[in-house]
Amino acid sequence: MAFYFSSSIGFIIAIMLQMGVFSRAVLFSGTADVVLLFLAAWSLHQRQKYSWILVVIFGLILSSISASPALLYLIVYLTVFLAAMRLQTGFWQSPLLSMFLLVFFGTFLEHGVQVLGLFAQGVSLSMGEIFSQILLPSVLLNMLLTIPVHALVQELFRNLAPMRTEI
Repeated sequence: MAFYFSSSIGFIIAIMLQMGVFSRAVLFSGTADVVLLFLAAWSLHQRQKYSWILVVIFGLILSSISASPALLYLIVYLTVFLAAMRLQTGFWQSPLLSMFLLVFFGTFLEHGVQVLGLFAQGVSLSMGEIFSQILLPSVLLNMLLTIPVHALVQELFRNLAPMRTEI
């Protein structure tokens, strides 16, 4: 029960930081996605059986409060969560390297789905501008914040339950 409570509190804090602080820290037109960073780190450090339900709830909450296309965050967050589960059980045992990989491809996936949604709505955008003005700065900001977010989430969940226990 403490896991679900602390996960929900961490998610709420990540949303508040995203909306209040990091949405205003812009590099060109790209911003850091603290919620994606929290979700990637959280997914790598949890071992709960039904944690995918929290991911669905988190994705639905963010889809309902954002101006992006419907269910964008649900798709992105479930994909990142499933990739994290695969990295945990697979060959890659370094959580920090897994975190970098998840954040890198999660950022590309998130912006790719957003661009596809905008193209479907009839908005014409230049792929060069999207790549150089939005995607690369967002990846850079996310990579810069990966280590601090990973360390905070690792410390929080290390104290809740040992790494190799299934609750």
